[in-house]
Amino acid sequence: MNSVSSNQSVVSSQQGLFDAIKDLLFVNPIFLFGIIVICVMVIIIFKKNRTIPKTRISILLLVFYYYLCVMLTNIVGIPTLSEYIRLSRLGEAFFNPNINLIPFSDGFSLSFILNIFLFIPLGFLCPLISKSYQCVKNTLLIGCGLSFSIEIVQLFTLYRATDINDLITNIIGTLIGYFCFRLIHKLVITKSHSISDFKEQYYMRYMPIVIIVTTFILGFFS
Repeated sequence: MNSVSSNQSVVSSQQGLFDAIKDLLFVNPIFLFGIIVICVMVIIIFKKNRTIPKTRISILLLVFYYYLCVMLTNIVGIPTLSEYIRLSRLGEAFFNPNINLIPFSDGFSLSFILNIFLFIPLGFLCPLISKSYQCVKNTLLIGCGLSFSIEIVQLFTLYRATDINDLITNIIGTLIGYFCFRLIHKLVITKSHSISDFKEQYYMRYMPIVIIVTTFILGFFS
C-alpha cells in the first residue's frame, strides 16, 4: 500500500513538473503577430541583400523572438493591459515602486545565479544575428538597455522589484553569452568562413532592437 502511494506521489510530482515546464514555455497566441513582423523584416532585408544566408538568419530571428517572449512574459513579468484593467477595477495604483539600490544585499542566492543564466542567450544570439554585435561594446549596450528597460517597467508591475542586483547579473549573463559566442566562433572559423562570408548592411544591427520592442508591445496586450 505504501509502495502504491509512493508511486502515485512520484507520478503526481512528475506531472506537476511537466505542467510547470509547459506553462513556462507556452506563449500567448498574440505573439503570432510578432512572427508576421519578423517575416516582413526578413523579406525586406533579403530584397536589399541577396547574399545574406536566408535560412540561418530566419531561424536565429525566430529563436531570439521566442526567447524574448518566454523571458519577458513568463519569467520576468512585464505590465499588461489586462492587469491594469484589473487594478483599475480594484482601485489599486498602477505605480508600485519596490526599489533596491544596494548591490549584493541578499548575497549570492539562487535568484542571483538564475538572473545570470537568463541573459546568456541574449549575449550569444545577438552576435549571430548581426555582425555589429560581434563587438563586445554593442552587445553590452543592448544587454544593459534591455535589463534597464525591464527594471523600469517593473516599477509599474505589482509584486515586482526594481533591483540593482538584477541589472548587475543581467550584464554578467550578457557578457558570458558573448564570450561563449566568441569561443564557438573562433573554433568554427578555423574550419569554415561560413559565418562571415556575406557583407552586412547597417540596418541589420537594428533587427534585435526591433524584435525587443515588438515583444514588449505585444506582451503589454497579451
